[in-house]
Amino acid sequence: NANGSNGHDDASLSSLLPNNTNPSTPFLCLPITEPPMSCRTRLRVQGICCSSEVPVVRSILKPLPGVRKVGINIATKVVFIDHDPGIISATLLAGALNDQKFSAEILTDGGLELRNSSSGSFSDNTSSPTSPFLDNILDLPRSRFVESTFFIPGMINYNKDKIESCPIGKLVRQNFFKNHLRAFHLHAPSRTLKVEHDPELLNAEKIMDVLVRGLKDGDWGNIELAHDGAVEGLQLPVLSGENQQEGEGLSLESEGKGCRGLKINIIFSGIFWVLSLLSFVGGSWSHLKYAGIGAVLFGMPPVVMKAWMTVRRMQFDANCMMVTAAFGALALGEFDEAASVSFLFAVSEWLEARATGKARRALGEIISLRPEYANVVDPKTGGIVIVPAANIPVGSVVSVRTGDKVPADGVVVEGTSSVDESSLTGEARPVEKGAGDDVSGGSINVGSRQLVVKTTSTVGDSTLSRLIQLVEEAQANTSETEKLVDAFARKYTPIVLTMALFICTVPWYFGKETGRYWMLNGLIIVVIACPCALTISTPVTYSAGLAAAAQRGIIIKGGSKLEALGNVKTVLLDKTGTITTGRFSLSHLDLVGNLKSRKELLELLAIMEAPSSHPLSACLVSAAKEEGVAIPADVSLTDHTILQGEGVTANVDGKKVYVGNERLFKRLDMYNISPDHMEAAKKWSEEGATVGYIGIEGLGIIGMFCVKDTIRDEAYDVISSLHQSGIEVIMLTGDSEGAAQAVGREIGLAKTSIHSQLLPEDKLHYVSGLKGSSANKHPSLSGKKKLILMVGDGVNDAPALSVADVGVAMGEGASLAMEMSDVTLMDSNLSKLLFSMKLGAKVITTVKENIAFSILVNLIAIVLTFMGKMTLLWAIVSDVGVMLLVTLNGMKLLSNRTIDAIEGKGIKKPASKRKNGQRYDMSPTVDHALEIA
Repeated sequence: NANGSNGHDDASLSSLLPNNTNPSTPFLCLPITEPPMSCRTRLRVQGICCSSEVPVVRSILKPLPGVRKVGINIATKVVFIDHDPGIISATLLAGALNDQKFSAEILTDGGLELRNSSSGSFSDNTSSPTSPFLDNILDLPRSRFVESTFFIPGMINYNKDKIESCPIGKLVRQNFFKNHLRAFHLHAPSRTLKVEHDPELLNAEKIMDVLVRGLKDGDWGNIELAHDGAVEGLQLPVLSGENQQEGEGLSLESEGKGCRGLKINIIFSGIFWVLSLLSFVGGSWSHLKYAGIGAVLFGMPPVVMKAWMTVRRMQFDANCMMVTAAFGALALGEFDEAASVSFLFAVSEWLEARATGKARRALGEIISLRPEYANVVDPKTGGIVIVPAANIPVGSVVSVRTGDKVPADGVVVEGTSSVDESSLTGEARPVEKGAGDDVSGGSINVGSRQLVVKTTSTVGDSTLSRLIQLVEEAQANTSETEKLVDAFARKYTPIVLTMALFICTVPWYFGKETGRYWMLNGLIIVVIACPCALTISTPVTYSAGLAAAAQRGIIIKGGSKLEALGNVKTVLLDKTGTITTGRFSLSHLDLVGNLKSRKELLELLAIMEAPSSHPLSACLVSAAKEEGVAIPADVSLTDHTILQGEGVTANVDGKKVYVGNERLFKRLDMYNISPDHMEAAKKWSEEGATVGYIGIEGLGIIGMFCVKDTIRDEAYDVISSLHQSGIEVIMLTGDSEGAAQAVGREIGLAKTSIHSQLLPEDKLHYVSGLKGSSANKHPSLSGKKKLILMVGDGVNDAPALSVADVGVAMGEGASLAMEMSDVTLMDSNLSKLLFSMKLGAKVITTVKENIAFSILVNLIAIVLTFMGKMTLLWAIVSDVGVMLLVTLNGMKLLSNRTIDAIEGKGIKKPASKRKNGQRYDMSPTVDHALEIA
């Protein structure tokens, strides 16, 4: 369900209602007859220039009935709205913005997705859909297009960054009409090309012929037609009302749209601007200055319209400033200057879109991972029917062929193949999946065999959908520095504009020539006062940083947390599941006394631990199964209770049974084992094992056991790197002192940095105390902040994660820990922690550079204006130029060169600690040759 729990009861609607869930989570679940409903619609709003438009957009959308939440990403101009589709539709939301000339278009219609996902009913989360509903989705209208798959071995040479330059895309676009072939999808890891084509106008053999002839040069291998959609009946459904997903970029329908080309009016404005500049030649060429009027007439109308709408809202933004400067220059007869302002400002939006394209594509790649189609297996015929992925309910059986996306979270019921999970974890090495293994929606089958999967979630409730929601919300969150910059701009702009007004008016009292001279300077100051470069410098940097992290399986909840990562001075690490893998194995099981046999002891352990979700519990249940011990069906288990930081207790056939650590049994005054058993427990603990006991009230301890966990391969190098960077590392664990010290020695921690036998509240108090002692009010960019970061994976860690300045959850851990955290490492690789902290520091440096550069250029321009050395041309060039430079400087965070520098690639590393002949590797395990969205 939407709040990330393990399941819900269909009879209870409370778990499905938005007031029990995060209001920013898309509401894609069972149909309900009672309001409120909720869904998420995404709009591209071209009218968003900088942060000054954010409150305006909010003021337009937030008061609308049915709107619950509005999030705005300035860098990518994307607005997401959580709303009740029964009250207000996506079309009305876009219309409200378009009425104010914000040029909004629908990217995804949340109401349509909600209707698709809830157009049926089924009995529970794990059963198959009811027959009528299954019949409904299998009988959906079919389009005239089919999907054919081609296997091209040479595609393996094109990674994510090179896929756009792959000649296959150009070859397809040049040879086919869009009404014959509506879209195609390239996937390098699986070496597949999927084509959506009309078989009556264009058959698969024709496409195959073009591919073979067009790719004859180069090492493309033996190209094969893996699936002929027409022959196999793989007819695609009608996806009415849907837009191409952002970042798709490979649909022929979207070719030529977006920011690829300039609008015709801007082109003409540019031509007249160039002609006006020729007037500087002099002589008969001087009359060309009047061409500047043409530049204004073509370039200014859209800007004038926006300025008028802004003035109607009692505001004064960059559009108003440029209109004032352009028409003021016309009034003074400075036609070439007016042309410069008109054209360069008109073209700046296109240039900015080009500069931020990489960030948009990076985020678009994540969003476009949501599967469009699902290959549902018809239970009556055994055939495959392609349906919209949003329509499939929980319990559907779907076929996932080579190159297909898994439509939703599920369990493999048939087949064995390799799956690419890089979209979720950033780990590009394919993972082998077989019967009984869990698979995540959005992951792709890159092996040569088909997988048959039974879905355990809907598309909207899958892990991938939650990841997309987190990324969207992170992009919309405003950091402390962004607020500071916006506040500065709000004060700086009125001051400079007041100065410009004074310069434009007062000097006229001292004569016409004086007034004319200073009015032109005043108009230059108006252009310089434009705050766009300053206000865009921070959000574009955070947007790029968050996108770079998300591409590597690191979900950071906003720019403020990215900033905080760069100011961390103390790292607190939980042991189990964080420093270690959390995958236990039973090493010893000893009887204490002769009250129970080994089989009876294992039975009792399995009975007690089966209801618990702790990794240690799973280990004990698994150990019992391996020895052929099953849980008796006639056993009565009641009052099962988890004792935080100690163990579990329950009544088994009327007897009070306890399983837990030494602390539990000492508290109960049941720690009655012999000296020999105490010595064995001490020895196990010193070897790094976790020691536990099982006892019965009135009888005392009847058995003891120890389980061993494995230290993560990268742990030693990560902690060494943190120490070298001057960051303090402390381990907090509820385990015994002996086990904690043993693990601490393995990873290079001093005894004083290891705190053991801590209850959840002890961890909470420790973090709170440490945070209080290092509290400071320094600005984020000062470099003087000393923040506390806590890393954990379990429910026990959630309180401490919520209190720390930065809480980091391991992606393989408990969902509560991830909800309470600020950062999630999707593949639980500690190297990603190191990467995210370095990325945070790099973001802070980049933001400082951008702010300093923006302010410095403006100050220089003001000084040159008063010296009489500035013109409107150079003023607008400096304004647009600075905006582009700070944007490109922020975008560098997405470049391979910057990422390689952060990861330390190309730098020779010192030899690191070895274990069992294996080197701990501190670098992220990402194979860039295979990584592709």
